[in-house]
Amino acid sequence: MKIDSTNPVHVVVDMLYDFIDGTLACLNSEEAVYNSVKFINENPMRIAYVCDHHPANHCSFIDQGGIWPPHCIQGTHGGSIHNLYYTGLKNREAAPSPENMFLKGEDPKSEQYSGFEGIRNDGKTLFDYIGKPGTIDSPVVYVSGIATEFCINETVKDLLKAGYKVVLIKDALGYVSHDGHLETLKKLEEYNVTLI
Repeated sequence: MKIDSTNPVHVVVDMLYDFIDGTLACLNSEEAVYNSVKFINENPMRIAYVCDHHPANHCSFIDQGGIWPPHCIQGTHGGSIHNLYYTGLKNREAAPSPENMFLKGEDPKSEQYSGFEGIRNDGKTLFDYIGKPGTIDSPVVYVSGIATEFCINETVKDLLKAGYKVVLIKDALGYVSHDGHLETLKKLEEYNVTLI
């Protein structure tokens, strides 16, 4: 496919084991990982990994009065990026590293679905990494990940608000329900998100 940008970025959202086969396992998640890695291998560009990175007492957990079972707890297997991003990429520089990982949901008192303000270990945000929107060579942002109805939806909407052109890779998305997935994609298309 033809990449529609001189400086594209692929944002991989929450391809973490708890969303794939763990406490919040989503539909199409294994296929989403495979198709995301395939897209990375076929379309070289900068990669950013956004990851839930919760403390054990996070407010979104049922035990803390939230609505979700414990998930993506710091230091656990469930909070780890799927191994295929380490073993299946042709370009080793595209693999997760401190340079391209952005963590969200670290404040135990604050829910955070959007990865747009995810923080790198040096304090840089995803916005800093992607680059300034609204210029002639403004990066197009490609997005894959989990789950369409929640973290994908909120991340994409924040990217749009910031002025980026966003392209969603449909077969590289996991979701809570198929109907919810389709409904969310339809709404995002109305915001001028491109689906491929």
